[in-house]
Amino acid sequence: MQERIRNCVLRIIEESVGTRGEGAYFVDVTVKGSERHRKIEILVDADDGIRIHQCAYLSRRVRERIEGDDELFELIGENFDLVVSSPGLGVPIVLPRQYLRHVGKFMRVVYRDESGSEVELNGHLKDVSLLDDGRSWIVIMPESNKKKGHQPKVEEIKLYLDQVVRAVPDAEI
Repeated sequence: MQERIRNCVLRIIEESVGTRGEGAYFVDVTVKGSERHRKIEILVDADDGIRIHQCAYLSRRVRERIEGDDELFELIGENFDLVVSSPGLGVPIVLPRQYLRHVGKFMRVVYRDESGSEVELNGHLKDVSLLDDGRSWIVIMPESNKKKGHQPKVEEIKLYLDQVVRAVPDAEI
């Protein structure tokens, strides 16, 4: 069922060129609940941040598609909630493309170092390079220790995306 909904959303986004949904891209879909009451959560984003009117547009189109597809409608059931939104703070990045809109923002990153150990790093995303023919990477400026006194110079850390286990945009405290 999730795959059918995913394909439905991908088609709607593809058809949205020149409409209010233009510029959006699919991130994820989850279907929860039983046949008696389902909740469909669709995450979409855009390179410059998704707008509420884009989410509303996509939500209307997805609902129309579901209700117009007898087989899918029967599979989901009559009683369902549909939520189309952006992945917010605290939601891990799923697609490399998502890093682009988080440049300059605070992130919590878990990555594997050369020895294979997982290392946690908090800092600001400074740069992103998404390469089609090579290894894509991000640059993180680790947060400095907030204690007073002499601080060692903190240097940027370049991480290849295949090293990143989890990256979560977060609020800076």
